[in-house]
Amino acid sequence: MKVWLLSTAAVAIGTLVMLFILSFDTLEYQEYGLNYSWISETVEKTPYTSGRYYLGLGNHFIKFPRMVTSVFFIDDVNEGKQGPALQSRTNDGLNVRLEVSFQYRLKFDKIYDLFTVLGNEYEQTFVRLAIEQLTTAATMHNAHFFFTNRTSVGQEMHSMLNSHFQLHGFSEVPFFQLRTVHLPTEFEDAIRETQVKQQDIQIAALEQKTKRVTFQTKVLQAEQEVLVLKNQAEGEAFSIMAQNKAYCEQYQITQNLQSESLEKIVKSSGWDAKQLLEYMRIRAVRDHPSEKTMIRL
Repeated sequence: MKVWLLSTAAVAIGTLVMLFILSFDTLEYQEYGLNYSWISETVEKTPYTSGRYYLGLGNHFIKFPRMVTSVFFIDDVNEGKQGPALQSRTNDGLNVRLEVSFQYRLKFDKIYDLFTVLGNEYEQTFVRLAIEQLTTAATMHNAHFFFTNRTSVGQEMHSMLNSHFQLHGFSEVPFFQLRTVHLPTEFEDAIRETQVKQQDIQIAALEQKTKRVTFQTKVLQAEQEVLVLKNQAEGEAFSIMAQNKAYCEQYQITQNLQSESLEKIVKSSGWDAKQLLEYMRIRAVRDHPSEKTMIRL
């Protein structure tokens, strides 16, 4: 009898221990969780972060990703599972295929709302929301804008997608990549040819501008050379004028001194004009270099 009681007690204790252990559940660092009771089939509104928690008998966590999750719409099936490139039309009616990817992150304080509105298969809804928003965004611009302003298109799509996910998806889209825009081949070839011609025009304009600057530089150099020559000529002219003026003044002084000297000679000697001239002739012959003098007798 005692053995039976001991066995029953051991089983009861083991069962209680097992039930106590099963009343715990764990969330990893990269997980959020909602406390679900399968007994009452209810979900606690307050979400949990990483850790080990005592939830009670028959309770466990419904787990959600804490980190960002990537969604791909690309032609390379090995990289993404959500679908191929998105098909849409531009504002001017041309077919366009968009290869995109983005990363969404669930909002911690909206986990309960996400579960009650979208359920566990919320990612399927996210994919449909993304397709609707991105294909709609493609219709807002013409094909030329897609070709020349892909960065602006990507930023606009990111903004639309993030706003829509925050309003209807209880999440946010922190990252978005517009990988490739496929337009009709004929259109892309025509745009490339147009861009090549535009580049040729820009190159020709730059060459013209360069030559204009070169010619203007040469004109400025020539003008500077003219100014230099003019300044040199004016300097030489002033120098000659100064020399001539000095010579004239010197010559005039010399002549005045000679005149005064001759006047004194006439007064002291009592010579007449004829005698004075003869004196001046004899002195000139005397002062003239002998090798350059010839006298006729």
